[in-house]
Amino acid sequence: MKLHLDPALRKALRVCADELDKLDADWAIAGATAMQAHGYARATRDIDVFIGDDVRAELMARLRARGVPVTPIFKPHHYRIDPVARKDPEASIDLLFPALGVESLGLLAATRMLVDGKEMPVFPIHHIVALKLTTDSSIDASRYVRDLADLIALRDRGLVDSARVHQILEDVRDAEARARLSHLVAGTLGRQLGVAPKPGKRSGRARHSSD
Repeated sequence: MKLHLDPALRKALRVCADELDKLDADWAIAGATAMQAHGYARATRDIDVFIGDDVRAELMARLRARGVPVTPIFKPHHYRIDPVARKDPEASIDLLFPALGVESLGLLAATRMLVDGKEMPVFPIHHIVALKLTTDSSIDASRYVRDLADLIALRDRGLVDSARVHQILEDVRDAEARARLSHLVAGTLGRQLGVAPKPGKRSGRARHSSD
C-alpha cells in the first residue's frame, strides 16, 4: 500500500516503527491509514498509531534522542509527532496509548501488512468498525458524524463482518455499540441525527458470516 505522505512525515513514521519494533512493543497503525490498508481509502493528513503503554516512557526517550519531536496532548494517553521539516502544517502522527477496551483488543489482534514499502502491524478491520461504533453522538457529535460516514462506506464495500464485530463488542460489554451495529446492518444508523445515507444502490453488503 503506497501512502501519499509528506516526506518528513514518512521519515518520522519509519523512525517510530523502527523504535517500536526494537522495543518489541504491541503497536499498530490505525485510523484512516489502516482502513486504506484494508481497502477503503479516504483523505487524511495524519496517522494514528496505537501502542501498548508499557513502552511509553522508553519510546518517548528514544524518539527524542533521534531528533523526532514529541508533544504531549493528553498525558498519558495521547502524544503527537509534528515533523520539523514538514511541508504540510497538518501532517502529524498521533501516538495513542489506550486503556482496556476495543483498542487494546485490536493491538493484540494486529497483523503485519506492507505499508508504504515497510511491514507494519495494522489494526484489524473488525476492530476498526467496532471502535467507530463505540462513538457516542451525545458526547462527540462531530466525531460521530465522521465515524458514521466511514462505517457506511465500509459497510457498502462489504468490509463489515457483523458476526465478528458483534463478538468484539460483546467482549467489551458495550450494549449500545451492539445496538448501533444492528442499525448499521439495517441501514438505519444515524437517522436520529438526520445524517443517514442518501438512498441509492449499494456497492456491497455487510457480511454476517465469521469467515
